[in-house]
Amino acid sequence: MTGERHGEAHTISIAVRPGACEPSGGSVTPGPVVIEARNETDRSGIVGVVQLPPGAEDHGMLTFRPFLSGKRLLMTQSFRDNFRSEVVRAAEGIAVRDVTLLFTDLKSSTALYERIGDLNAYMQVQRHFERLLDVTVKRNGAVNKTIGDAVMAAFPTAADAVAAALDMRNAAEELNQGRPRRDFILKIGIHRGAAIAVTLNDRLDYFWQTVNIASRVQNIADGDEICLTEEVRQAPGVSDALAHYGIRTADARLKGIEQTTPVYIVGDLQRSTITRVA
Repeated sequence: MTGERHGEAHTISIAVRPGACEPSGGSVTPGPVVIEARNETDRSGIVGVVQLPPGAEDHGMLTFRPFLSGKRLLMTQSFRDNFRSEVVRAAEGIAVRDVTLLFTDLKSSTALYERIGDLNAYMQVQRHFERLLDVTVKRNGAVNKTIGDAVMAAFPTAADAVAAALDMRNAAEELNQGRPRRDFILKIGIHRGAAIAVTLNDRLDYFWQTVNIASRVQNIADGDEICLTEEVRQAPGVSDALAHYGIRTADARLKGIEQTTPVYIVGDLQRSTITRVA
């Protein structure tokens, strides 16, 4: 604000249009101000009034961190750990329009239990759970549950889930170092879509077809493989994450799905040729 104080209220009209705000800037003198904001887009928005310190305009345009959405809260591990008693009744549920679900499983884990015994194998599997949890949190996700030696995790974006899957595969290989055998061989499946979040057995869980497809895609994966659906493969940021990995495709028949489902299988580094397989 600059100039002498005025007594009557000054009115400032702002039009919010797709990709722009008009006027994009200006100044007012001290005194009463009425701000009229007109939203000419098809989305809801927020109008904020900020008083900047002197000289702030010299630092360029302001940027704001994203607000905490309900979706992001559901996929924050600390929230899930600290607010387990918060119940979302099955009759109500929370619709999540876009969630990426990741399933993992250990290949040949039964042989591990038979070879080193139940207690020792259980402790080793818990170590593997800890590593996968660390990776999930690092990549902005949350572990929903563990089933046997499998993990189900949710991520806000497909790019986060794919990055986590690659890190998980590396973490498993680190656990194998110094062991007489490769006991930790992951099979990973990822799918993206809508889901319903409800509380079941004292924990927040996801349901709907997206969950079924993600689980069944993981069943297709072999050891050291990451299987992605088309919805994940075409999501923003995924191509960049997989730029140096070989990818082959397969048409899979998933239980409960009439049409065949294209599945992308991520191989090792420096194998960038895409091969079609039956």
